[in-house]
This record gives sequence, structure tokens and C-alpha cells, in this order.
Amino acid sequence: MIQIVWIFEALPDRLADFEKAYGVNGKWVQLFRRGEGYVETHLLRDSERPNRFLVLDKWRDLASFESFKRRYQEAYDELDRQCEELTLVETQIGTFSS
Repeated sequence: MIQIVWIFEALPDRLADFEKAYGVNGKWVQLFRRGEGYVETHLLRDSERPNRFLVLDKWRDLASFESFKRRYQEAYDELDRQCEELTLVETQIGTFSS
């Protein structure tokens, strides 16, 4: 298993929209479910800074994620563009294996 870990700072007035897009049944999860090897996504909110979030996308392996990206690159890029209006900061921390 791998987890791709992101940190986001959402716009304070767009928190609900951010959670809808990145949450367990959000737009990203709906897209990821098209890919073979997708497992789940966790959205974690910082208890001290309520507009800061960690997002953990779990995949069976890196090859599954890379295959998904090749197949759905256009949809991935379009959703990424749409979600840019929800955030101040978006940083991929890394890809971690277990």
C-alpha cells in the first residue's frame, strides 16, 4: 500500500466547499474510484488551524496510481483547476509506503 499525502490551507470562507471536494465522498474520491487499485481517502482537519488539512489518498501500489493518472489525466487536471479556487496552499508532502 502507498499513501499520497497532501497539506492544504483552504480559504476560510470556502471550508464547506473544500470539505465537499476533498472529503470521503467528494469529487476527488469519485474520480479516484474510476482507477483500479484505489483504496480510500482520509481528510484530516488541524485542530488548532481549522482551515489547514491533511489529505491521505491510499492506493494499492504506486503503479496503480500512475496508471490512473495516465488514463484520467485530463479529468484530473480539470478537477485540480476547479479546486484551486478553494485553497491558499496546496503541497504534496510525499508518497509513503506501508
